[in-house]
Amino acid sequence: MFAVHGDPATNPHNPAGPDPDLAASEEKLRSMMQHWETYGFGYWAVTLPQQEEVLGFGGVEYRVWREREVLNLYYRFTPSAWGQGYATEVARTAVALARAHLPQWPVVARTRAGNNASMRTAERAGLVRRPDLDTEHIVYALGWPPIDAAHTP
Repeated sequence: MFAVHGDPATNPHNPAGPDPDLAASEEKLRSMMQHWETYGFGYWAVTLPQQEEVLGFGGVEYRVWREREVLNLYYRFTPSAWGQGYATEVARTAVALARAHLPQWPVVARTRAGNNASMRTAERAGLVRRPDLDTEHIVYALGWPPIDAAHTP
């Protein structure tokens, strides 16, 4: 966990920056594991077949965002895994499973302006850019009411 989340190279768009120490990463991992215990799904640790080295983390977690229940799509990988399609593969798999098993909740990916790789990954996973939902983040969503429906009484 710390090798990925504590690496400054994986956090250039994260306003909180990298995890400052091992304890912060351990707490993040405990939170992810608690989510699994509570909901029966959550973020995955990603490895290559027959290998133990964790390349990154990704998947969906339940959140309440904008007073609505959503699935937060997440992906963060070590720089050695960048450019090999792992984030896209994880994101596509997570979205497909979410739509098949949890269709009542929209899938949302929030990224920072300038994080072009994250934006491409969200698009490749089937999410659609939603400027109407932007705040401090650039928002991509799937299953959120269309822009016209959101303004219809």
